Parts: sequence; C-alpha cells; structure tokens
Amino acid sequence: KSSATGVIAFLSTENFETHLYTMNADGSNINKVTTVPVDGFKQSELDFSWSSNGAKLYYSNFDKLYEINKDGSGLNMIYQTPDGSFISECVISYDGSMLALKTNNSNGYNVKIFTIDLNGNVLKTILSGVNGAAGGLDLSVDNKLLLYTYDVSGFESATYRQLDTRMFVYHFDTNVTDDISLEKANGTIDIDARISPDESKVIFVNTSNDGISQRNLFIQNIRNTDTSGGVNFDREIFIENALMPDWE
Repeated sequence: KSSATGVIAFLSTENFETHLYTMNADGSNINKVTTVPVDGFKQSELDFSWSSNGAKLYYSNFDKLYEINKDGSGLNMIYQTPDGSFISECVISYDGSMLALKTNNSNGYNVKIFTIDLNGNVLKTILSGVNGAAGGLDLSVDNKLLLYTYDVSGFESATYRQLDTRMFVYHFDTNVTDDISLEKANGTIDIDARISPDESKVIFVNTSNDGISQRNLFIQNIRNTDTSGGVNFDREIFIENALMPDWE
C-alpha cells in the first residue's frame, strides 16, 4: 500500500505472465500497470516497491530493474546486473536517493544484497559470497538501517527450503550487522520482514522450517532493549495464519 495515495499495488498472473496492478483500498478501480512483466526466480519470491510519494513503482524482470509511473506510463530501465543475475527484491529509499536490491542465480542462491543510486551506480555491498537464501529487504526512513533476512545454515536445495533464516539489521554508518532474531524458536525461520512506520519495530513471518506449516505474523523491537547484557526484543505473535505483511 502507498501511504501517500492509499492505493494498493499487487502482483497477479494471467496467461502465464505476472504483472503489477493497482486498486483502491476497497478493491475497486483495478488497473494493470505493466506491459513488461514482473519475472525472474520463483514468482513467490519476487517483490516490488512504491516511491514514498506514490507516483512510481519499482520492479524487476530477470536481470533488469525498472521504474514505472503508477498509471503505466514512463517505463524506464535504471539498472541491469552485469553478470546476468536475477533481481528478486528491491526497495526504494524514502528520499528516493537509492535502492536496495537482492540478486540471485536461477536457483535462488549466490545471493547479493547491495545498494545503487538512481543512475544505476553501485554504492555499497552488504551481503555477498555466502551460501543459502536471503531476502526481506527494507530501509529505514533516514537511510541509516537496512533490514534483511538470511539463512545462516547456508543450506541449499532444489525446493528452496530454508532452515535457520534470521533477521539482520545493517548499520550504514558503522558497517555493523546485528542479528535481531536472537529469540527465534529453534526449527523456525523469520522471513518477509518490514520496518514499522515509527522505525521502532519490525513485523515479519515466522514459521517452521519444514516449509509446509502454518505461517504467523510476529512483531518485535528492532533493537535489543535489555541494557543488562541479556536479550529482550519483546517478540510477540500478532496475527495467526497470515503472511506477506506490509505495515504502512
């Protein structure tokens, strides 16, 4: 949902192609936005991003990143991976100065998380050269924090199963990365994380790593609030049997 306009953007597949659509919050006025489809590795892992003013959408088609006006005009390619890697996730910063991207190979692995400017210049690489799945990108409003998820087990399989996926916060000013899933139950994964509007919490999906169990939405603090050396993120369940949160 675009908080600036109240319009909801969503992906829908028709005639074997996945496209971006928009609609009002009550489900009315559905419009197809894209002519170049949203495509790449595993449709359920593809993502897109609204500009903060609700004027543009950012999405990928295999190795290319596009921006497009919400009415479907002004399609413009702003980045292409030099090695043919697929762009699976993107998020535009609040001030529109940079994008965070996650790329991977055709199996979802050999992941890389990095930032670019709107001219396609790479600014900083946050994660690369690791085994396992990653995703869940979000940027704080002041461009100081990048939230992402990564399967620290390094497990890779044809079914894209994840075993120990945790949430991490990268600090641009210090280059320090914090694991904020320290209270996650063993045998579960934290995925699809988003920063709350007031920047103090994250909302995310937690589920068993078996890949088939019920998914639940949780909320917790983005920082450890225990000043005595312990761990306290005030992790609590928010909605049972739900997925793909978007907290606006």
